[in-house]
Amino acid sequence: MRLLVHLLAVFLVTVQQGGSAHPWLLFANRKDIRLVDATNAKNRNNNVTIIIKDLEDAAALDYHYEKGMVCWTDISLEMIRCAYHQGANLLNKTNVITTGLVSPDGLAIDWLGNKLYWTDSETNRLEVSTLNGENRKVLFWEDLDQPRAICLFPKKGLLFWTDWGENPKIESAGMNGDLSTRHVIIKEEIFWPNGLTIDYEEEAIFWADAKLNIICSASLSGENRRKVSQGDLQHPFALTMFKNMLYWTDWQTKSIHSCNKKTGTGRKAVLGSSLTPMDIHVYDQERQPFSALPCQNQNAKCSHLCLSAPYPPWFTCACPTGSKLVDNFTCADGAQQLLLLARRTDLRRISLDTPDYTDVVLPLDGVKHAIAVDYDPVDGFVYWSDDEVRGIRRAKLDGSQQEDVVIAEVDHPDGIAVDWIGRNLYWTDTGTDRIEVARLNGTWRKVLISENLDEPRALALDPEVGWMFWTDWGKEPKIERASMDGSDRLVLVNTSLGWPNGIALDYVQRRLYWCDAKTDKIEVADMDGSKRKEILSENVPHIFGFSLLGDFLYWTDWQHRSIERVHKWTGEDRKIIVDQLPDLMGLKAINITEIRGTNPCAIGNGGCSHLCLNRPGKFVCACPIGYELTADEINCVIPEAFLLFTRKDDIRRISLEANHKNVIIPIAGVKEASALDFDVNDNRIYWTDIGVKSISRAFMNGSNLEVVVEFGLEYPEGMAVDWVAHNIYWADMGSHRVEVARLDGSSRRVLIWKDLKNPRSIALDPGEGYMYLGVWGSVPHIERAGLDGSQRITLVNGVGRVNGLVVDFATRRLYWADVDGKHIESCDLDGKHRQVVVSGNMPQPHGLTLYEEFIYWADWTTRSIERAHKQSGENRTRIQTQVDFVMDILVFHSSRQSGWNPCAVNNGGCSHLCLALPAGSSGSSSPRTQTTASSTTVASSSSSALSAVTTMANLPAATVVVRQSHTHQCTCPTHYELVADNKTCVAPKSFLLFSQKNYINRLLPSSPDSPDMILPIRGLKQVRGIEFDPVAQHLYWIDGRSQTIRRALDNGTQASLVVPNPTQSLHPYDLAIEPFSRVLFWSCSRFNAINATRIDNQLSVGMLVGGPSTSDKPRNIAVHSMKGWLFFTNLVSPARIERCRLDGSDRVKIIETDIEQPSALTIDTDEEMIFWADTSLKVIEVAALDGTNRRKLISSQLVQPIALTVHGRHLYWLEKDSQVIERALKSNGEDRQRVQERIPYLSDLLSTSTLDPSSLASNPCYPPNSGCGHLCVLMDSGERGRCACPLNMVLEDGKTCVEPPACSPEHFTCRSGIYETGPSGSGATRCIPLSWRCDGQTECSDASDEEDCPECRPDQFRCQSGQCIAKKHECDGVPHCMDRSDEQRCCPLGQFYCSELCLPDILLCDGVPHCPDESDESVLSCANRVTNPLAGDSSKRTTYIIGIVVGLGSVALLCFLLFCWRRRHHSHADPDEGAHDPLNPAAPRHTIVPGHAQLHTDYQLQYVSNIVGERTAGVGAPSHLGNSAVDLLSGRGVKNGGAVIVDGGGVAVGSNSSCQLYDRSHVTGASSSSSSGPGYPQETLNPPPSPATDTRSHCTEPYCCTAVSGQSHKSHTMSHGRQSARGHQHHPGHQSRLSGTPSQVYSTLRSYKHYKMRNQPPPPTPCSTDNFEESDSQVAYHSSPSPSSIPKMGPGFKSASRRQQSSHRHQRLGADYDSDPYPPPPTPARSHYVSDASCPPSPSTERSYFNPLPPPPSPSPQ
Repeated sequence: MRLLVHLLAVFLVTVQQGGSAHPWLLFANRKDIRLVDATNAKNRNNNVTIIIKDLEDAAALDYHYEKGMVCWTDISLEMIRCAYHQGANLLNKTNVITTGLVSPDGLAIDWLGNKLYWTDSETNRLEVSTLNGENRKVLFWEDLDQPRAICLFPKKGLLFWTDWGENPKIESAGMNGDLSTRHVIIKEEIFWPNGLTIDYEEEAIFWADAKLNIICSASLSGENRRKVSQGDLQHPFALTMFKNMLYWTDWQTKSIHSCNKKTGTGRKAVLGSSLTPMDIHVYDQERQPFSALPCQNQNAKCSHLCLSAPYPPWFTCACPTGSKLVDNFTCADGAQQLLLLARRTDLRRISLDTPDYTDVVLPLDGVKHAIAVDYDPVDGFVYWSDDEVRGIRRAKLDGSQQEDVVIAEVDHPDGIAVDWIGRNLYWTDTGTDRIEVARLNGTWRKVLISENLDEPRALALDPEVGWMFWTDWGKEPKIERASMDGSDRLVLVNTSLGWPNGIALDYVQRRLYWCDAKTDKIEVADMDGSKRKEILSENVPHIFGFSLLGDFLYWTDWQHRSIERVHKWTGEDRKIIVDQLPDLMGLKAINITEIRGTNPCAIGNGGCSHLCLNRPGKFVCACPIGYELTADEINCVIPEAFLLFTRKDDIRRISLEANHKNVIIPIAGVKEASALDFDVNDNRIYWTDIGVKSISRAFMNGSNLEVVVEFGLEYPEGMAVDWVAHNIYWADMGSHRVEVARLDGSSRRVLIWKDLKNPRSIALDPGEGYMYLGVWGSVPHIERAGLDGSQRITLVNGVGRVNGLVVDFATRRLYWADVDGKHIESCDLDGKHRQVVVSGNMPQPHGLTLYEEFIYWADWTTRSIERAHKQSGENRTRIQTQVDFVMDILVFHSSRQSGWNPCAVNNGGCSHLCLALPAGSSGSSSPRTQTTASSTTVASSSSSALSAVTTMANLPAATVVVRQSHTHQCTCPTHYELVADNKTCVAPKSFLLFSQKNYINRLLPSSPDSPDMILPIRGLKQVRGIEFDPVAQHLYWIDGRSQTIRRALDNGTQASLVVPNPTQSLHPYDLAIEPFSRVLFWSCSRFNAINATRIDNQLSVGMLVGGPSTSDKPRNIAVHSMKGWLFFTNLVSPARIERCRLDGSDRVKIIETDIEQPSALTIDTDEEMIFWADTSLKVIEVAALDGTNRRKLISSQLVQPIALTVHGRHLYWLEKDSQVIERALKSNGEDRQRVQERIPYLSDLLSTSTLDPSSLASNPCYPPNSGCGHLCVLMDSGERGRCACPLNMVLEDGKTCVEPPACSPEHFTCRSGIYETGPSGSGATRCIPLSWRCDGQTECSDASDEEDCPECRPDQFRCQSGQCIAKKHECDGVPHCMDRSDEQRCCPLGQFYCSELCLPDILLCDGVPHCPDESDESVLSCANRVTNPLAGDSSKRTTYIIGIVVGLGSVALLCFLLFCWRRRHHSHADPDEGAHDPLNPAAPRHTIVPGHAQLHTDYQLQYVSNIVGERTAGVGAPSHLGNSAVDLLSGRGVKNGGAVIVDGGGVAVGSNSSCQLYDRSHVTGASSSSSSGPGYPQETLNPPPSPATDTRSHCTEPYCCTAVSGQSHKSHTMSHGRQSARGHQHHPGHQSRLSGTPSQVYSTLRSYKHYKMRNQPPPPTPCSTDNFEESDSQVAYHSSPSPSSIPKMGPGFKSASRRQQSSHRHQRLGADYDSDPYPPPPTPARSHYVSDASCPPSPSTERSYFNPLPPPPSPSPQ
């Protein structure tokens, strides 16, 4: 209502006065739009009103006086919005233009024709639409370079706009967009033309130039130019006028000003000093005079747009972008020929009917990572694959009817193709490596090809003939063809291919086209692969999307960020369709009305019930997964039963119908499948894989693949599913165990492990509670046991090796295949009544199953699957031939899983495992210990050889505490225990842990269970040390591969990273947890330090002991929690064991004699003893905690003890070389025994026990009790806690650690001590004068002022700080010492220095002392005089001076050349160094110059911001390391010491210096095949401001540049085809803080066209997509690309070898790369770019630009 009231008030005043006597100014103030009375603005309460508020970032604006409408552009939301009133009703803000805008800088309303006109300085377009945003049309798109202000003269049909691009200018044209009317009217003496307005009465234009600080005027043709105001303008932006007055907004003064439009006199501030004014207009009816125009009369009969023209008939009909006029008035119904384009987060259409090629975003939701796109011309749907969504979707071209088509069981969908005739959809999946098909709505899905696919990508169909073609860019790249049902597969091209990304078909000429992003070619061949020909090989650095329409090939190029076309035969007529559009993926060129061809599937789906797939000659009906084709080969049905079998590298199914076709089940990753079973309850199959040593499961269609058991398996060749209790059993021939777990792999328990050798086959009878085992061993036999492992007996002996075992539940018999006897035999379930069922011609049976009246088996020798009657062996039939290496076989049918027991209901009430008991078992409801013993053999052969086999008596099984009933019992995972309810299991309270290379095991030596158990923790790599948190039950370990510390629960869940290592600078060695204060202590061998990390929040505490500046080498550590002590071995020479407080204080050497190489350390808190092992002395010793009572515990038969721990009465240790775990009594070393043997790759050993919660809550250092921010140290035997800090931090309030107060630049900071307030910031013990540094006397309490003092050479000068510089720099007028001491004792030419005096040279060595210290007559001074050429005559002196000048000039030239060379050729020594990252210019290459302390490490680096002695503005970690390494090790980002950080070119930079010179070659990254071609962004000649270049960052430098901090940047990057000349101009008055002189010449990088991301860096340069060139063996990330991580980026990225040969190349992509997921090679990465020039402000940068120390502009507003 406020808008209505004020606009009506203005209207009434205007009417009453016959036109305003004084104007009202309407202006945008970023967050609001205001109205102010220009003549009485200072009375703000009455004359300044916010009429529209709560805006994001309003920039340009205009109004429609008659309609009461105000419109504005929002550069943050990237849209045009309006608000208006109708009568007395004020309507809400509406979004008018919401897509396709990036930086809408200018806006103008045609109040006569009711149109919106606007400019976009990022897309470089000038557009028009109706007032409601409809019928949008691009008027001008060529020869625009940062258009900004726009204004209209509707009466004359003219529009005017400013352009501050490379060639700044003001242009005019007809409002109809007629090119013939376009003229440049102002092009001289113009730089940053910001504001523009028209004087309609005098027919003149006025503009403001923010660079030249002038306001000018000229006629509409550009003539009669004159300056209105100049000189003292600060930064005029927008301009308007009324009668004789000009009004403008000024960013620097933050005000609105006015002056006379003719003379420039009468200047005054209308309003301001606290505004953020943007665009401005006089709100008055006189500014929008009425005039009759043709478009006002029925839209001049135009069907869409009627635009005013500057010539008769004064209008032109126009069409929305993409459509063309059919006649002079009517537009065609949309575009006929289109390019459909998939970008990362949107889909776009580009009309090929009109020459502007404007890309229009389709209004779709949820596009995350679009890859490929196709179109169905029949129904008009667009289909696209989305890798992040992991699905395929579709929608109409207008965005309607959007829906998911295939969303389940999709890993990394890549290529898609529509069969517009058969109404099917085909796609490739680079994750599952399959080609699949479904109906267009996603139903009736079928896997066509799943074998021998590596990285399938592009896909094309020829539905008329029945062929499909695809590319594969895997290790052996190829192009293949097959029938559309997957049959008749043929390799067409497999030579001279690299990354074939795209494929297209010419249906008329019967030709196949493809593009290759590695060979950089477009080629063609016949559809049989013959007549191969190269079409194009020049300047195509990285093609991805590829399509054909008519006579032209179209493609997307990642490096050029463009869409191009070329003639399909000649390779000529090449044209850029769209330029500088990043994130390009697939594209499809279509004619939306053309429906080509037919085939039999087009009519009634070919009669097929489900899928009709055409193929050459004849179509076929096909069935989706889980269905089978009936005998009529038309209808699909779900089969009642079918055979499943494993064939090493795949799993297949066979129909039990007459055809017996075998079909592969599409399961990825099968290496060597062995045992097989299924669960009828959820339709899953389970199998063991002895190749990858795992047990997996998946649904019958191959989906939802899961690994359920992957640890501790060796050769699991037998496996069976308990379908009643939902458990899985397996027999491992390698570990000689039988185990059980839940179907998901949890609650794992070892059932049988003693006296069992090579169990091979297993079968279950859950209804009766039995399992049957085929045991190979030395004497093959068949055993029976309860499902809990009890009641174990030998059921059948006198048999050969059993290869298959199956129970017939109907006849209660057991069948097995005897591989040695070469027959199939059976007996009853008691082992009696044995009978040979089938014999003869059975050379090598493998696998056995049963269904109804038949048994089925496979034979390796005959390579067949057969069946026979289960009782007589008759009707023997071979149902499948030519099948190799069948490992197991079974029938999938519900009858194979019958029976029931109480475990089927709620898991029998058990918390973990419910195991059925054999029928007839006796027991009670009370817990008891059950140990089983076998009876005598039940059945044996009459053979004399077999009769000698002894019975198996008293075979022990698992001894478990159970609640036994007549039916079932609750049982726990191995090592877990039942509580009193006999249903619930709890974890063990005390146990041992030991680690191997890639495993962590739990060990209970005295447990009745299996003593050791591998914990199911994934991702373990090179485990070096382990620790356990008894509070949170987390297990911690050092990952030797990534050099990090991680943690997880013992079941593998809650895995997380505790101590990261992003810079690979850490090398954790050992770790220990203090549970009460919740701190993890860990030693680092690289920095020779002990560090601490909080485990409750995983924050780094800092460094406690040692450091790179000390001689300490702490390695093994142990914590005594109750005493607050930390023990560690120190591998100095000689080695020793030390003790200190948990904060590193009170260090004491407790063992320092007779110790050489301590390799392990542990504490016995019960006996207050310390144990250690010495690998050099081969001894284990023990002593009291203070080092007394030392004695040898174990001194014989030790080889390499590497870990110690105390558990109960025993001391345990690891022998790495012997692969054993041993123990002995901790008191005297007796009772020594081996606990575990033959365990390879042992690395650490740990004893742990649970913690009493009451002791935790009462501990003074428990965080809720202590309140300490960093560390808490127990004092007084644990009675109280003391808060403490790591090194380089101090307590502020007794609890909080803070950064110590900084010493002044004139002082040196001691490494330790107490800060006290003093003059100049110096303190009594921590800050000492800089001159005391390295003066030979110790002033710091820790002597750090005399550490690492450099020894200067004779040709060097030693600064007072200890720094060494070249002798020639002494007294050369330029300070080179950080303390300026090289310029402090200097005298004019002809004088010498002594005792603060300058005396003439003539007095030197004249025999009379003149200096107070008589140094002028010293022997050294006189010797120097004799040899000093300057002491001779003047001619010699002149010659010497000339020589010095020439020499210095030569050195300067050499340094300059070296600087240039090093800028172009960065070092490739460290491929992981972030400073070499082209996408991370915030990390320049640095060299460390010796400074005070010379602590050039990750721990202590101090930036010096000014090499000429300015006060340091800030300190921090070097940018190429980031803050992580410093924060981890010190707990803060500021380190003491000192080092001048110098970039590779020799330019010193400081911590607050946020700009560096930047080599353009690094960010263009052109490949060698295209670096010479056009199209690469270069510097703009004119770096003007833009609404899209806002930075809301903070930069302390008085010039505009891009911050090193890694924040988002968008513009002032590089522009296509530009060379900087004017960009070197600097903002007035700004000085370089690096040198104290006028700033060095910087150039500006332009923003990319057609693109902007909010809060993201600008679009990447080609180095982010194509700086990896041809080298198959050295891809930048990994040699083997993979889809779900960076390795799967093959064609998306080129390898490093060629990149390393170019000066443009860098070692790796930046860490900010955000293009995952990766199934197609990812899109160009977002990167951080350096704007290394003066960056003029823009509507989005003015807030930061005009601060006292303005920061540089950023690409995107906050």
